[in-house]
Amino acid sequence: MEASVRRHPAEALLLSGGLDTSVLAPLADRNGTRTAITVLVGRSAPDRGPSARIARELRWDHRVRAVAPAELMEVAPTVVRTLRTFEPIEVRNSLVIAFALRDAAAFGARTVMTGDAADELFAGYSFLWTMPPRAFARYMRRMAATMRFSSVPLGAAFGVEVRAPFADPSIVRFALRLPRRAKIGTVRGRTVGKLALRRAFPEAASRWRRKDPIEVGSGSCRLTRYFAARTPRSELLRARREILANDRVDIRDAEHLAYYRVFRAAFGEDVPIPRFASDPCGGCGYELPDRRTDYCRVCGAFPARRRPITRAGRP
Repeated sequence: MEASVRRHPAEALLLSGGLDTSVLAPLADRNGTRTAITVLVGRSAPDRGPSARIARELRWDHRVRAVAPAELMEVAPTVVRTLRTFEPIEVRNSLVIAFALRDAAAFGARTVMTGDAADELFAGYSFLWTMPPRAFARYMRRMAATMRFSSVPLGAAFGVEVRAPFADPSIVRFALRLPRRAKIGTVRGRTVGKLALRRAFPEAASRWRRKDPIEVGSGSCRLTRYFAARTPRSELLRARREILANDRVDIRDAEHLAYYRVFRAAFGEDVPIPRFASDPCGGCGYELPDRRTDYCRVCGAFPARRRPITRAGRP
């Protein structure tokens, strides 16, 4: 990890205060990083305290942006156009990243470091913890081969190069050689992932912090309630019927509707993804990424391999 950070230096770190960035921060500090960026939706998001402690200990310039949902939505067109999606979780998480990268570009940073790939390589996701050993090994190999991160194209959209030391080929090779027991274990009566990282960096400020998804740590999960409160049920039902009949897209809730409207405004009819081709999603008709997945990256449908919607709005 020390060598990887030296190979991928950056002017700023997107600092959540979780395990991954608490491992990176002191290593980045030794290589010249002096700025941390933390975006919070509201002032009481869980990332606030841990990120502040790390930045304070390192004496970094800590750029904390506590924003309202409406302010966060300023970057929604960039997120939706760049990632070609209106899937709520993907957009919700990426809004925070995009806002931070836009801030980095605004103060002149050309390179930004992230903790991307640690969860994928060291079993940070709880759904992995109950997998049988062989299935776990297969899934880890597949995840390492297919992992992608919204921070990279979003950084490019704002003129910032994103650097992810955990995704360095040497770290990927090392992680794939580790047995399951080195990644998942029971500590203080609870199951944890990323055990190898926790043991390798005992000085990490958030060594035993619980893994929270970006939407929880940053507080962007508030967007679900934000859109629900601003969309009368009658408007949602009417919009769902119209979009289903006219666009052949199945809208699930008010947040999904909000991002779909941004999607349509960004692309109109000129979406650069095949639609109703050889392998369409049943929820939106856009082509699925590959034959092995049943999840649609465009609309978030799962399972996505049901019969596509017809023009009459019925399967």
